[in-house]
Amino acid sequence: MRQSDLESFLAVVRHGSFRAAARERGLTGSALSQTIRALEEDLQVRLFNRTTRSVVPTEAGDLLARRLTPALADIRASLDEVRSIGGRPSGRVRMNAPAPALDWLIVPHLPEFLRSHPDIAVEIIEDASNVDIVAEGYDVGIRLGLEMAQDMIALPLGPEQDYAVVGSPEYLEREGWPETPQDLTLLDCIRHRFPSGTIFPWRFRIGEEDIAIVPQGRLTVSNARHAVEAATAGIGLARVALPYAQGDLRQGRLVRILDRFSPQLPAWHLYYPSRRHMPPALRAFIDFFMKAAR
Repeated sequence: MRQSDLESFLAVVRHGSFRAAARERGLTGSALSQTIRALEEDLQVRLFNRTTRSVVPTEAGDLLARRLTPALADIRASLDEVRSIGGRPSGRVRMNAPAPALDWLIVPHLPEFLRSHPDIAVEIIEDASNVDIVAEGYDVGIRLGLEMAQDMIALPLGPEQDYAVVGSPEYLEREGWPETPQDLTLLDCIRHRFPSGTIFPWRFRIGEEDIAIVPQGRLTVSNARHAVEAATAGIGLARVALPYAQGDLRQGRLVRILDRFSPQLPAWHLYYPSRRHMPPALRAFIDFFMKAAR
């Protein structure tokens, strides 16, 4: 029984699909199916219930996956630690993070990190949904402080966030300038839908009271850059993390409104599972980006 076979088993569990798992592992579908069959024969137990539409772990498969996930993480960390003795950190780091955190805190610094750590490979998945990073095979994630499991180690990454409501001068002259957050109900707002299906609420503070408005409008997007482009085109108002709009604000293509009602939001947090052995590659990754994002 090889470690690679167990890694392939976990890939099938994560994806719920032999085809997707085979792509991740760089195998053919038939080779992966043969690996799982051999594993089942060796263990004398069925690990998956297979149908034409789904691949679901059996009770035994679920038990094996829950035990293997942290065990294999420790094995990989131990091997990477040994490889790194007396030399440079080596290994792979898999990260899961929403687009704003990647765009402004991670991606701008990636070239420098990869140049300074030539033996570390990095895989980054953009995702704003609630993810169990351990079950999904990630080493580290980025989320807001309240969105993480309690058994994670979390470190604030970068400053507090500033979200701005913006619109084009032409749109505001045509439709009117809102003076309070409640006035937004009379205007066309560009909405942002999360992967979960929920619409991103617009949060404001009036005096000591925090309020949330679910915006209404004809356009709904899932990417802040698209919202900014639509706002500059005069389609409606957008609420985005300030860095997305700063260039257009400087050029006069957008105007910020209602800023006195917009509170600072919590900083992003970089988080990872508590382990006895932290892989040297992950340690190098965390140390680098905690400094770079200041």
